[in-house]
Amino acid sequence: MRTLDRLSPQRVILTITLAAIPMVTAQAQTADEHDVAEIRSMLDALRDDYEQRIADLEQRLQRAEARAADAEVMAEDAAIAAQNAASASAPPVVTTTSPSAFNPGIGAVLVGTIGHLDNDPEGVEIPGFQLGGEPNPGDGLSLGESEINFNGSIDDKFFGNLTFALASEEGAINVELEEAWLQTTALPAGLQLTAGRFFSGFGYLNAFHRHADDFVDRPLPYRAFLGGQFLDDGLQLRWLAPTDHYLEFGGELLRGDKFPGGDQSDGMDAFSTFVKTGGDFGTDHSWKAGLSYLRSDVLGRTGGHGHGHEEAEGDDHEEMEGFFGDSDLYGVDLVYKWAPNGNARQRNLKLQAEYFWRDEKGLFDGLNYSGQQDGWYAQANYKFAPNWSVGYRYDQLEADNRGVDGTELEPGSYTPRRNSLIMQWHNSEYSRLRLQYIIDRSTEVDDDQLYLQYVMSFGAHRAHSF
Repeated sequence: MRTLDRLSPQRVILTITLAAIPMVTAQAQTADEHDVAEIRSMLDALRDDYEQRIADLEQRLQRAEARAADAEVMAEDAAIAAQNAASASAPPVVTTTSPSAFNPGIGAVLVGTIGHLDNDPEGVEIPGFQLGGEPNPGDGLSLGESEINFNGSIDDKFFGNLTFALASEEGAINVELEEAWLQTTALPAGLQLTAGRFFSGFGYLNAFHRHADDFVDRPLPYRAFLGGQFLDDGLQLRWLAPTDHYLEFGGELLRGDKFPGGDQSDGMDAFSTFVKTGGDFGTDHSWKAGLSYLRSDVLGRTGGHGHGHEEAEGDDHEEMEGFFGDSDLYGVDLVYKWAPNGNARQRNLKLQAEYFWRDEKGLFDGLNYSGQQDGWYAQANYKFAPNWSVGYRYDQLEADNRGVDGTELEPGSYTPRRNSLIMQWHNSEYSRLRLQYIIDRSTEVDDDQLYLQYVMSFGAHRAHSF
């Protein structure tokens, strides 16, 4: 009792506090360990979540980088498809802030061919058809048709293009004005006007320069119906419909003195209309289709080899050599492209086909003439590696002409046709080497042909359409 009496209240509180410290410390330690475990668990969960997110982002980045490998080409194709520059895409509008804003882009394309043929292409005729344009390259080395091009923005509303073609013929170099046109870039409502000398929007392949083709030469229907490539002087108006789906209409008013028109044309003797549509399905597939019509009032079309009818003595139509009359040409074209993830640089497949049908009535070398002809081609080109591609093409013609017996328009007893195989090596988009073999059964004498060709581009060069 005396001991307890001697304990003051302060000592009692101190004693109780000291006794409680171990218990409180133990409880605090237990709480801290629980908090540490909980925090560590949360950090582990966050780490796992972020690692998964990073892995997903890395996979998306790899896919994006793979698609971006062809970003420039895809962007050009998308822009051209959006504006339907089937013959010439609308160039970007430039501003005057750059010192060289209005300096033209200058580029050149060099083409050379080594050929081995069983027969000389000069003077070759396909019974039932007048052939226009230049013949295919012959035996030995040929410089082909090289180009020099100038193009650029004239101001904020106009774009201009000038192209010269250089060809070697009988040891002389011939320079020809191939294209000379101006084009609007700021018309409202999706309209675009082109004036001058230009490649017609008829068909699919016609709008391309020949060096951009997938084969050394043009298909038979192009040579028989369009002289290889149809260009003329005139006006072209295009309208891009304001729809999500690509749809464009076009019309042309032309002079008509270029094949398949007549040499004696003295005005606007030809016109054409066309409609083109296309789109994508998925990331790997795209397509384009078109319908075309060309009407020509032909005055003296003689073709590449002149007329084949010998005038009888006293003939009342001696001055009417060649074809005089009406010519209506219809065309259908379809193109399909495949590229994994849209990356055409690594692998791609292109399927292409066109069908032409022509109805003509008039006089041929003074004889009453009525003719119906048709022709088609189909081709496939497969790029199986970044630098290599192979292709196959089949083309043929048919003619049902009346009133022209004994002339070059008298149909033959066979179907003119060809089979072509090609292999190409692409070092880049600016250089190509290609080897093509043709089994030619289009003339009365069978011909096997072999071509080795280079196509080299340098300087400014505008992108081609889809």
